[in-house]
Order: sequence, then C-alpha cells, then structure tokens
Amino acid sequence: MSAENLSRMGVARVVLLVDETGRQIIEKSPVGEVEYHFYHQAAGELSRAGVTVPKLLSADPDLRSLRLEYIPFEVSQDEVSGDKILATLCCLHRYIASPQWVYHNHGWSEYALEQSLRLLALPGKSAQQLRRFQQYSDVLFGYQSLVSGDSNAGNWGKRANGDVVLFDWERFGRGSPAIDLAPLIKGMGTKSAFFDLAARYCQLSGQCNSNALAREIAIAKAWIVTEVITLLYEREKTTLPLYLNWYKEHLPDWLDNVGNML
Repeated sequence: MSAENLSRMGVARVVLLVDETGRQIIEKSPVGEVEYHFYHQAAGELSRAGVTVPKLLSADPDLRSLRLEYIPFEVSQDEVSGDKILATLCCLHRYIASPQWVYHNHGWSEYALEQSLRLLALPGKSAQQLRRFQQYSDVLFGYQSLVSGDSNAGNWGKRANGDVVLFDWERFGRGSPAIDLAPLIKGMGTKSAFFDLAARYCQLSGQCNSNALAREIAIAKAWIVTEVITLLYEREKTTLPLYLNWYKEHLPDWLDNVGNML
C-alpha cells in the first residue's frame, strides 16, 4: 500500500508505505551513491554522536533502494532555527570526517553560475553582484567540517517522543557550517538575521568567529540560489517557474542590501 511521492527536488522516488506489520515506513529509490553509503557507513556513528537520523530498516543494493523509519511530525520554519536544531548541527559539524566515507563535492562553478543567471534573467547590476558572491565562495568549500548539505525545514522531522531527526542525506559532504545554517533562515534573509544566527551558533559551538560565519551564511544564501535553479532545471521540475519568479522579485533588493558583507 503506497501514498504519494514525497520527493520535492531530488531524483529518487520517496514513498510512504505500510509494511506487513502495519507499520508506516519510507521507501526511497533509486538513491545516489552518497546517500546509500551514508546509511551504511556514517549514520550509526553520527546517531551515537547526537545527530539523530532515520533508522535504516533494509536496503537493496541492486535496486539502490532504502527502507527507512518514517518520521511522522513536521518541523516548522520557525522551529528550524531554534537552539535544539543548532545543537544537532554543532554535533554534526564537530564530528571528524572519515576519509573512507562517500561525500558529495560541494562547489560553485562559473558554469553553474552563468546557467542560473541565464535562467533568472536578472538586471545587469544584480547579475554582476551575484558574480561577486561566486568570486568569494571558495571560503565555503575549504573546510573539513561535515555538513548535511540540505538542512532546510522540509528535511527535519520529529518522532512521537520529541526527538528531532534530520533526513535526506544525498548532499552529505564537507564544507563551512554556513552551508547548513543558511537554509535555516526563511527566504533570502537579512544581515541582522545572519549575524544573530551566527552568534547563537558560535555560542553553542564555542569555536568560531561569528562575524566571519555571518559573512559565510550570506555567501551560502547566494550560492543556494544557483544550486536550486540549476537542480530544478536539470531535473525538469515543474516548480522551476515558481522559483524563478520568486528570485526575480526578491534577489535585486537582497543583493543591494547584503552585498557590502563581502
């Protein structure tokens, strides 16, 4: 017995099933190499370190399918920037990356930038401002910190006992904590929101410069624009026009307001 496909932006089909015992489970297939190996290599260690992820129930290596624990309750956009989730991300970012694990390689190529700019058709000034963000983006990718790479509110859930769970690990990789912090802020965010979140994260982690982290969050916000537009276009998602229209409306003013953080 199956329900709707729950996948929004990914390639894999995500289905809510009821198994032979009457238990609701998630089946995800076909998953990429990064996520398949994440559940077999990293998930157990990270769970023991305080990063709660869905339990792996079974896997089929030939079909590249995973059957996972169903996480029944949503986490709202307001909740996602709370200290409980920041503490979970601190645990992830502090954990020492294993060279044996399989990672998604994060980066902001000029090709991806120009493809997104072609689709966005921004005014010339705005396009140049976004190019400046790309020129400063290497700071995001030189870290060895583990990152989920996709920490938006839709990828968090709660168990019945209140445990907060992070799922969708196809972009599991290494980089600046800002890669995971930027999606916690609604919309494109503001300078004050970046500084506030960076300060709270640094207070919890005790190991970073909040002003530098706020700058990286702003750069990550700009990078995510290219990532979202490129993925939606390449995967032929019907939601692409909605995102293009939203960014066309909001990006020019955001770039004017935040550009001096670089």
